[in-house]
Amino acid sequence: MDAMKFFDRFRRIPKEAAKGNRTLNASELLARESKAQAEAAKAAAASNPSGPNRLRTSEDFRAEQREQKKQRQRQNQIGSVLREVLSGEVLAREALVRQVPFMLYLCLLTILYLGLGYQAERILREKQHVTEQLEEAVAEEKTLRSDFESQLQQSRLATSTAELGLEQPTTPPTLLHADDE
Repeated sequence: MDAMKFFDRFRRIPKEAAKGNRTLNASELLARESKAQAEAAKAAAASNPSGPNRLRTSEDFRAEQREQKKQRQRQNQIGSVLREVLSGEVLAREALVRQVPFMLYLCLLTILYLGLGYQAERILREKQHVTEQLEEAVAEEKTLRSDFESQLQQSRLATSTAELGLEQPTTPPTLLHADDE
């Protein structure tokens, strides 16, 4: 019994077709109608040849020429874009004209950005110059302080006071007592 079910799958005529005609459902009816329409369109195309030997009117010829020209222009988009830019057609487009305020805004932002960049460079140059001046002042202060401290040494103080005629005392100072009254 199982073998019969297995071999029924390979039969050429399905069981439903062997029983007789049946009613088609909605999707099958639509498929039959679309097939009929496709056959009708194929027959109409066969009756209206589109080959090179067909008879054409001048309007048909011009329309075909325009279509071929459009196809060539689509294929050569770089050339058409360059042509539009050089002729100025790009500037006359409505979409571009509507964007003019935004483009002006972008130009203003660009100018401000460049200006701020130049100002930052100027500030950095001034900072570098002031830093160099500060380093020079610090170095000069250190040299002056070392000269001053070297002059305060006792041996140098003795020689500089000797030139004025002053001598350092060799005796210790005497302590004077205040009178208690």
